[in-house]
Amino acid sequence: MIQFLPSVLNISGNDPMGLAGNHADLRAFAAMQVHAATVITATTAQNQHDFFALNALSHEAFRSQLDAVAKQDIFSVVKLGLIASLSQAEAVLGSGILSDKLCVLDPVLAATSGNITQTEERIAAIKLLMPEVDVVTPNHQEVLAMLGLTVETHAARVQAAQGFMQLGARAVLIKGGHGDQLGEDFFYSEEISFYLSHPACTPAYSRGTGCALASLIAASLARQASVPDAVVMAKMQIDAGFQHKFKIDDDSGSLALQPWQDHVDFDPSQALQVRLPVLYGKPFETSLDFKPCAGPLGLYPVVDRAHWLDTLLPLGIKIIQLRVKDLQGEALKQEIEQAIKIARQYDAKLFINDYWQLAIECEAYGVHLGQEDLAVADLQAISAAGVRLGLSSHCFFEVARAKTIKPSYIAFGPVYETQSKDMPWIPQGPSGLKYWRAHLPQIPMVAIGGIHGERFTRVKDMGVDAIAMISAITEAENPQQAAVDYMALLE
Repeated sequence: MIQFLPSVLNISGNDPMGLAGNHADLRAFAAMQVHAATVITATTAQNQHDFFALNALSHEAFRSQLDAVAKQDIFSVVKLGLIASLSQAEAVLGSGILSDKLCVLDPVLAATSGNITQTEERIAAIKLLMPEVDVVTPNHQEVLAMLGLTVETHAARVQAAQGFMQLGARAVLIKGGHGDQLGEDFFYSEEISFYLSHPACTPAYSRGTGCALASLIAASLARQASVPDAVVMAKMQIDAGFQHKFKIDDDSGSLALQPWQDHVDFDPSQALQVRLPVLYGKPFETSLDFKPCAGPLGLYPVVDRAHWLDTLLPLGIKIIQLRVKDLQGEALKQEIEQAIKIARQYDAKLFINDYWQLAIECEAYGVHLGQEDLAVADLQAISAAGVRLGLSSHCFFEVARAKTIKPSYIAFGPVYETQSKDMPWIPQGPSGLKYWRAHLPQIPMVAIGGIHGERFTRVKDMGVDAIAMISAITEAENPQQAAVDYMALLE
């Protein structure tokens, strides 16, 4: 069978030394198993040490390339690199090639070997394109050149990101990590903002890193990743590239980007080639301290009423979650208090879903939160109260943030399609569990989502610490016997 590859249109300049620009872009797309078509904007004259000339293609030569690819428009994503003139930006917009596509823009204003000429005109070109841009990836110098802002503080980074969004961009990734600094980037959109970092890496043999990062984001978007996921995936690839460089002489080289290992069909026999970045929304998330869960976890029923604890805990179940969606006020509090009382009778670990304030007030063993709750939950208060924390995670962005927070366990799913609620995430199967298990060797891992029957054993074999189940137990003809059978499979 011939493999289908998603396609990206790459509009960028050429580096005659083959390290930056279009060459770096193509290495990034190949690493992500994405096909890249290329429209060349300029043939630069540069090497590792000097930038000599920006030779923009004529309007006719540039426009003819756009016309050709527009007539075979197979692209879901466009990546914009070096735009050599204002007329090129106008041609891109006039071609319609950006319509109904995601767009990643790397605002190239300088090269490693020196400043590129015609800066004012190219800034105007970038600003003209900005309303079509989904993610723009400036470094500190490009922020200064385009907005006149420095970005040394968090408030300054937010101001700069908002400045790009006022120009039309829908999300901004401000790149850090210049020289020997920590490789820390700042992402900002209307929905979410976060930092992500890897340990500092030596800058030697790293030409084209900015080009590659933007192209990796574009490639990940072409692979159907969300924007936050695409940013995390790209950061993982760049970090791996810094661990595997190549050189062409004593001074020149770049990142040897690794073939992307897809989590959906991860081969457990292969060594993990990338690592998750440190990702946090607030600085204190890097220093939280949640109590671990005492003893093994095992079968993990999720129930909607306290009476289920009386039914299931006598069977020997040691962890259970109360997820109530139809009570509030005093009735909700009484239900939680009753569940806590029963759990203590059987020395079971009870996690309260969502209601972290009541979990603290009622002195529950733990609270389970979805990632959307992190914006409002007081994680410091939960930790200070000695309440354990379980976090749901479904994708690269969420797992990276959960790993930084270091909860008492991370629940990963959906493993299979689920009937309990609609989820936007693609079921990732047992291979996905094995992939995350490799990334999270020290954090207890819970599998959830569509697990029943023969699927149960396949999930267990992936090395998870607990298997969460809802309808497979609570909607079984004999819930107690179903629980007993699944516990026997675990043992």
